[in-house]
Order: sequence, then C-alpha cells, then structure tokens
Amino acid sequence: MKHDDFIKQVNQKLDGLAQSHQHKAKVMNNVLDRIQQRESTRYGMLKMSGFALAAAIAGFVVLPNAATMNEKPDTQVVSAPKLSPQMVEDLEMLMVLGEDKVPHGS
Repeated sequence: MKHDDFIKQVNQKLDGLAQSHQHKAKVMNNVLDRIQQRESTRYGMLKMSGFALAAAIAGFVVLPNAATMNEKPDTQVVSAPKLSPQMVEDLEMLMVLGEDKVPHGS
C-alpha cells in the first residue's frame, strides 16, 4: 500500500468519526478556546505587516495603471501576403491528404 493511500484511509476514518462524535460542539469550542489563548508572536505580526505593505505598494502601482483611460482608440492593421493560385491549390491538397473519409466532391 502506498503512503498516500494510507493517509487517505486514515483521513477518511477520522472524518467519519468526527461527523458522528457525540460531543462535537464541545470539542470544537475547546479547540477554538485554545487557539485564541495563544499569544501572537512578533514573527507573525512581522509577516502580516509585510503582507499589508506589499498589498499597499501593489495598490499604488497597479491601480493607477489600470485606471488609465485612452481617449484615442488603438488602430491595428492586419496584412496577409497574397498567395498564388498554385499555392492555394497545393494547400488544399495538403489539407485533404490526411483525411480518412473524403466528403469533398473530387
């Protein structure tokens, strides 16, 4: 049995037991109380403040660039080279070459 299959079976078993537990609400409240009692560390606060600073900088950089309105629309020109009639026929023959059934007239 692979390691992933074993972990999957253990998780399924624990999920089933958790769903049918008699004192589910009491256990959840106990877990939440213990989590809330933990003191936040300086490292956690430093990570959050760094994330907030990065989000603020991104807002200052991205938002003005996204809100810029162009009054003059951009024009695009598409140029396609002209194919000779012989090249068009050759391309059509190549397209038909790989087909199993021929639904064409010729």
